[in-house]
Parts: sequence; structure tokens; C-alpha cells
Amino acid sequence: MKLNDYIKICNAIAFLMHPMVEFVIHDIETNTIIYINGSLSQRKVGDQSLLDNNALNDINQIAYPKINFDGRLVKSISLILEKQWLLCINCDVSVFNKMHDVCSTILQKNIGLQPKFLFENDWQNKLHTSIHGYLQNNNLSFDLLSKSDKKVIVKYLFDLGAFNEKKAADYIAKILKLGRATIFKYQREWRKNASK
Repeated sequence: MKLNDYIKICNAIAFLMHPMVEFVIHDIETNTIIYINGSLSQRKVGDQSLLDNNALNDINQIAYPKINFDGRLVKSISLILEKQWLLCINCDVSVFNKMHDVCSTILQKNIGLQPKFLFENDWQNKLHTSIHGYLQNNNLSFDLLSKSDKKVIVKYLFDLGAFNEKKAADYIAKILKLGRATIFKYQREWRKNASK
């Protein structure tokens, strides 16, 4: 491929991933930067590459971490193009570190338990706990439940006595996106089988 072909690809990905990615192409012979798209390193075309030519033979496309001039963590990869140029791709991953920290804080385990007096009569909360406990134990995703999965869950709730609550059938139909008539049909079927 020609240099311009590589540059077109770099430009497209840089546009897609802006401002998180920087592409730098070094001319190995002159040890200078001949192309750059992105502003992570704040280098420019014509700057010295500062390459160690002896180390170029050891490049095998392994990603490696770097600390940027402003302290941000950058993940990089380098590869040789056509034995003439060195392409370096730098990605700012510091934003992911921040996201990880925020998620860890929000999901920390040391939060208190629900106040029992507040939820002891909350049959809807008990239903949620029962349904999602069942899903977790059976490796099911709430958003991907089939009609047969939903029927099995309704049966599970039926066996737990969930339908003893006055408006439970309506609520279960609503959250599982089933018709109210379908819920009552299932219940009739199970009661009939139980009476045999």
C-alpha cells in the first residue's frame, strides 16, 4: 500500500474516535514524524521521532501503556508499514479509569440493608427479588425472556404464593409484558392439575 492509503484509513478512524485516539506515522530513515492526526501528544509533523532503530526489529504489535505529558494514561501500539514507516496508535484510556472508579464507588458492597420496617409490606419488592433471583439462578436475562420462559417464571411465582396478593396478577402481567387473560389462563391450568 502507498502512504496515502494508510493515511486515509488513519484519518477515518481518528475522525470516528476523536478525541480519544491519535495516529502518528514516523519515517524510519529520517527519524521524523511525517503524519499525525490527534492531539494527545501535542507533537507535530517534522518533529524528531526519537526512535531507537535497534529496537524496531523487536516490534510485534503488542499494546503497551504510556504516561502522557499531562499525566493521562495512554494505551499504545506500534507497527512497521512497508519497512519504511512506523505507525503508532495512541488511545487515551484515562476516561475508562475514571469510569471504573465511579462504578466501583456506586457499586460498593458496604452499603446498608433496606430498612425492614419500610419494606416489610412491599409485596412488589418481594416479587422483584423473587423474579431476579430466579433469573440469576437460571442464567436468564430479563430483557431476553421467551414466552415459555415467562410461563415458567409465572409458575414459579404461583408456587411461591405470589398471587395471594390482591393485585399481583395485574402487576405480574404488566412487568412480564403478558396479557392479564394469559396469567389467569395459566392459573386455571395449574389449579386444575393440582385438583386431580
